[in-house]
Amino acid sequence: MYRVLIVDDDQELALVIQDKLRDLGESMTASAGYEAINILKDNKYDLVISDYNMKDGDGASLAHYCVNHGIPVIVVSSFPENHIKPYLPESVEFINKFNAIRGKSLEEMILQQLGKKTA
Repeated sequence: MYRVLIVDDDQELALVIQDKLRDLGESMTASAGYEAINILKDNKYDLVISDYNMKDGDGASLAHYCVNHGIPVIVVSSFPENHIKPYLPESVEFINKFNAIRGKSLEEMILQQLGKKTA
């Protein structure tokens, strides 16, 4: 079973993502980037799924922290990918919020990232 940290200041979206992860293991939510970094300092997670635009610590800062600590990251945002991707580490995956909550795109991306971690 995996441990996933979901970081989003939109609590409803965080709960939708958490529901999609129910069968993969344990998940926890945080509402801001700096809160997530503090959680990650004291706890081990297999994956972080984060919004990009948050009030207290953005997704880019969180993504850099995670990459520097060997934690795979998926950034979810309503902003276009070409506006965000230049600010993210190269290994970070991106998915549009609309695609994340509809269909199976997010689940497939999560399984791909978790598979990389266990390989």
